Amino acid sequence: MALLKVETVENAIKKCQNHIEKYHLSKTEIVSIEHALGRISSKIVRSYEVLPNFTRSTVDGYALKSKDSLGASESIPSLLKCVEIIKMGEVAQSNIKSGECAYVPTGGMLPEGADAVVMIEYTEVFNQDDVLVYRPVSDYENVLREGEDIHINQTLMNVGDCFDVQSIGICAGVGISEVEVYAQLNVAILSTGDEVYPINYEISKGQVHDINGTLLSVMLKKLKMNVSKTCLIQDNYDELYHTISNLSQTMDIIFVSGGSSQGEKDYTVKIFESLGSDCVWSHGLSVKPGKPTILGSHQACLLIGLPGHPVSAFAIFNRVFKTALLSAYKQPLKKIKAMLDTNVISSQGKETIIYCYVYQDNNDMHAKIVYTKSGLISTLKEANGYLVVPSNLEGYKKGECLEVILL
Repeated sequence: MALLKVETVENAIKKCQNHIEKYHLSKTEIVSIEHALGRISSKIVRSYEVLPNFTRSTVDGYALKSKDSLGASESIPSLLKCVEIIKMGEVAQSNIKSGECAYVPTGGMLPEGADAVVMIEYTEVFNQDDVLVYRPVSDYENVLREGEDIHINQTLMNVGDCFDVQSIGICAGVGISEVEVYAQLNVAILSTGDEVYPINYEISKGQVHDINGTLLSVMLKKLKMNVSKTCLIQDNYDELYHTISNLSQTMDIIFVSGGSSQGEKDYTVKIFESLGSDCVWSHGLSVKPGKPTILGSHQACLLIGLPGHPVSAFAIFNRVFKTALLSAYKQPLKKIKAMLDTNVISSQGKETIIYCYVYQDNNDMHAKIVYTKSGLISTLKEANGYLVVPSNLEGYKKGECLEVILL
């Protein structure tokens, strides 16, 4: 039996990252701004408008010259003449002079000559045209000046920035309807195994549902990947070979779940190798769980063979693929510092991935270890992050403050 080409996790991440950077960073597409949520900007986005494009009021009240309100109080109010009632969406017609004011609604345009707005709560209509002002206002109080929010040629998004709700709102505010983003990668998911059946299939003893196919699809879509093909192939070498060979011509990434070890029907590595002499980078990672992982490529297509056990597949997807993908697109992993509730013992000589539940107690963040076996998935529901114990450490002690990578 051939020995596994065991690779360190850090090397595996770097090789996947390099492949994505080489073949996929050049792929971009134009999307409408309302469909940009979670997408990564592939170019600098600048504003070609100012926001707001007119000086506006931030309250319902009366626009005036601020000096006309100096000294105003409930006992000695200022008396001003209202010369206009400004409506929303209309251009103010008046030019406010000393002793004059104009009613303006929230968001309405300030008339020329006015430099402040007094809230309507601090005013009273004295007769048809006169207004009493009971409180002084300072220059530009309750006013948003033209271009004060966003100015011409202002950078709104840099290359590598991820569009969130706020940035989409800003773009919409200055009339940007389309943006250029990195293209969604096309991914195929192949689940293998004589014992594996679709999740809507009524299984018998000795059979299992295709957990990994569903799990991978959901995680990839969360990362804005385009899951173009999913299929379940039982342990049939020829069918699996032809499927992988054909898909590698059109897909950016192929995930094969199961068949990654060295059993009689573990065909994945043999099929990857048959695509070319240098298609397999590694067969085996120095990590627990997930050692029998296969990594490689065929031309531009990244090939990833994951262990069949869901917990192991979940671990490798997050630790290796997700880390490499985010690094390639200059996106940070979400991390938090937390204090260990218990001692942690790792597997010597290999990196250990340990699931945990992060919670806050008073002002401190704590990490509670979630213990599970490679074949169990129910306990993963409790986890919201994971710890990485390097291969050169035996573990961590209770009370240590460590970096937890959030799921």
